[in-house]
Amino acid sequence: MTQNNIVSSRVFNSDQTKASLYYTIGKSDKKGVLFSAHTDTVPADKSDWSCDPYKLKIKNKRYYGRGTTDMKGFISIILALTPWVNNQRFKNPVHVALSYDEEVGCLGVRPLIDEMKDKIMQPNLVVVGEPTQLKIIDRHKSCHTFETEFFGKKAHSANPSWGCNSIYYAVKFVSKLRQLEEDLKSGCNDDNFDPPHTTINVGVIQGGVAHNIVPDYTKVVWNIRCLPNIDHKVILEDLFSNQLPKIEDQMKKDHSNSYILNSNLSNIHSLIPSETLNSIKLIKENSLSSMKGVSYGTDAGYFSNIGWPTIVCGPGNIAQAHQSDEFIEIKDIRDGMVFIRDLIRDMCN
Repeated sequence: MTQNNIVSSRVFNSDQTKASLYYTIGKSDKKGVLFSAHTDTVPADKSDWSCDPYKLKIKNKRYYGRGTTDMKGFISIILALTPWVNNQRFKNPVHVALSYDEEVGCLGVRPLIDEMKDKIMQPNLVVVGEPTQLKIIDRHKSCHTFETEFFGKKAHSANPSWGCNSIYYAVKFVSKLRQLEEDLKSGCNDDNFDPPHTTINVGVIQGGVAHNIVPDYTKVVWNIRCLPNIDHKVILEDLFSNQLPKIEDQMKKDHSNSYILNSNLSNIHSLIPSETLNSIKLIKENSLSSMKGVSYGTDAGYFSNIGWPTIVCGPGNIAQAHQSDEFIEIKDIRDGMVFIRDLIRDMCN
């Protein structure tokens, strides 16, 4: 696709139903700056909104709508600045990369990076535009999501011993996760984060069909968010190698065909601070009073993982993300325009 004499490329998923998009303004054989954002949003329940979440509404000097903060505000700034960048004829290029399915596990950015790293020179800086109130974030935790399934035996509740209650054993497992979560609080700490330690969360428990049936199936979906440079496999080794097999052995005493399946649903890389960032004047000036780390995951970890210096920075407040009546202040958009324009001038002249 070509517009404003800029050629854009699409990177499709495996079944060709979704695509990421990227384009370069300038020569791709020179170092420059890359702006990255995800185009997907979380769903919106219209009944919880005072306006249509999928139609932009302007009220009280705010833009209301699903994704205005996370993260259409940043995308609108980059697209609005594209003609200006194109006319400036900067010495170094500006790259724009827009991914899909970040909200469900950073799925789109992976093939996008695989394609881009062979087509452009490594940028001097990657800016992932999550809502940080324009504070410089140079590190974030990793996130690893698991689904643990318990297969027991169905029976009439008149005699529970005829079956194997999968819920009971799922609860045993959740108790192990809860204990591990407490242990992590007294482990490695980093005050750049809130909370300052690795965390575990049980997000979904599904099991059973009726009060008078011993449940034969229960599913637990959970995640662990690790501080940068912390290996989740080391933390979970005892859980997977010892604790879970012990629970399965107990299940088999109730019913020999009982078993447990554990699946790793997704992995989001941590964002690792890069020493290269210390040489970028505008970032040094703006990071002095900024919070350094966040506990949520982003596409930034994938750029960092291949060695590209990366920060997370964008307009808006993360507290508004994923909320009913999501909004971004118009002033935040204006401030974001100024910040990104100055950053481009600083990096590309």
